[in-house]
Amino acid sequence: MNDRRMLHPTYILFGVLSVIKGFLPLIVIVLLRKPDWSNLGWYWYAGAGGFLLLMALMAFLTWKKFGFWLEEDRIIIRSGLFFRQEKTIYYTRIHSVNIEQPLIQRILGVVQLKIETPGGNNKADGILETLSKDEANRIKQLLRSYSEAGAVRAENARENEGATAGIPAGGSEGTGLNAPAATASSAAAPAAGEAHTAAQSATLSSYSGSGPAGSAPASIERHEDAGPAVTLDAGKLFQAAATSLNFGLAIAFIAGLYSFADDFLNLILPDHFFEQVVEDSVSQMSNTLFIVGLAVFVILFAWVLSILLYILKYSGFTMRREGKQLSLSYGLLEKKSILFDPKNVQAVIVNESWLRQIWGYSEVKLQVVSSDKQEQLMMHPFIKVSEIQALIDQFVPGIKLPEPKELAPSPRKALIYYIRIPLLIAVVLAGACIVYFGAIGAWSLVLIPLVLWWRISCHKAAGMLLQDGQLTLRRRTLQRITYYVRRPRIVTMSVKRSDAQRRKGIAAISVQVLGSPFSYKVPGLDQDDVQPVWSWYSRSSKAQ
Repeated sequence: MNDRRMLHPTYILFGVLSVIKGFLPLIVIVLLRKPDWSNLGWYWYAGAGGFLLLMALMAFLTWKKFGFWLEEDRIIIRSGLFFRQEKTIYYTRIHSVNIEQPLIQRILGVVQLKIETPGGNNKADGILETLSKDEANRIKQLLRSYSEAGAVRAENARENEGATAGIPAGGSEGTGLNAPAATASSAAAPAAGEAHTAAQSATLSSYSGSGPAGSAPASIERHEDAGPAVTLDAGKLFQAAATSLNFGLAIAFIAGLYSFADDFLNLILPDHFFEQVVEDSVSQMSNTLFIVGLAVFVILFAWVLSILLYILKYSGFTMRREGKQLSLSYGLLEKKSILFDPKNVQAVIVNESWLRQIWGYSEVKLQVVSSDKQEQLMMHPFIKVSEIQALIDQFVPGIKLPEPKELAPSPRKALIYYIRIPLLIAVVLAGACIVYFGAIGAWSLVLIPLVLWWRISCHKAAGMLLQDGQLTLRRRTLQRITYYVRRPRIVTMSVKRSDAQRRKGIAAISVQVLGSPFSYKVPGLDQDDVQPVWSWYSRSSKAQ
């Protein structure tokens, strides 16, 4: 076993600050009450000091007990103060290695390294919470070199098996996104080989410090020549933020801020403050003007807030190829650096908002197996649609973007299924507003043509294409989303239709890939277009 390694000593402060962070709302409320500190007894100060010392002692003991080992074919992580826990992660099972710098780590000048494997929980399988930047990068490159070496061994093993069976090398199984999902896990079993073992030992010795201080292993240096990087300058970043129309991000931020601030807003604002503001505003203008002004203010505020949050999240965006793997980094307040194998990309998703679609721009995301199954990795936040194919060919070859006119559209007879329920809801809401608010509620009738236009655009956007072993699905909610996936990556496929839809020859198709908890569904397609896709996936001539 190799030498035991420890986290950075700042883990002690990290533990204390993490506890303080949990009490932050309570601390803010106490400070806003402006207590008289001179009247507090000495025991309050002694209790607070004793509590902090206890937390520091617990963090120190946890840091002393924590250790990790880099062995020839695995990383071992041992942790726990009262209950000991040991994790063993084989290098060949690692799907991605992420370097992040949340707020506390950034204050302390350290980073957090996450190791993710397929089938992990909501949290990463291995987390090293406080490492120096240099050490985290060395470990990241080391794990990358082992992952690539494992892939080479697996490929050589397949070639040897193919040669033994009389099959030419590089036979039936493809590479990149064409490779089956099982390909990544086929290298999980450790392979023996004296030459490779010696190379691994040399790499570990170099990392352990037997060479010059701070030197990287030779196997890593060979991959340090990174390919051309994709970056986003300040102008493009602002355009991406302004056209993303990500009001959901702003609403989530406002909701979180309100839940945090609700407890002490009443402490700093006079009683009935908001009611008085509304009454004064209404008295200065008509009800109609007030409602319109309020709506415009809310929309503009959410839009500006979404721009700021978007810039904070994707500032410094960079994507490049490092050896056989891809490196992705972004973030201003919370920096993230993600290293993953392009073979672990399950699908490519292209999102086009209303504004971006008008100007011919979009954002490209990747569905990658990770611990956070809700997250899709951003491949490019703001790119011309005409340049997407070149970007994909550079980083994740295997996906082809067909022309939009090649997709089989949703038939005209399916339009009623897109319209009926949303239109009914809009009519009911408009009627309720008229009954409750009277004449001013008639403004809600604007909802009806807006909903009608929205659902017609959703119907026009729906489409599907099966071509060269690749399934392309397109739909619209608010954004137009196009989903590109190859057959080996599809985990489940389902075709659904009601009795009425069956009689009209209409069906909905949905697919799900590894690493995503949700299926991608396109409703209202022609049964004659869906049937070949179902037969292609199920290898059956009869739909079920």
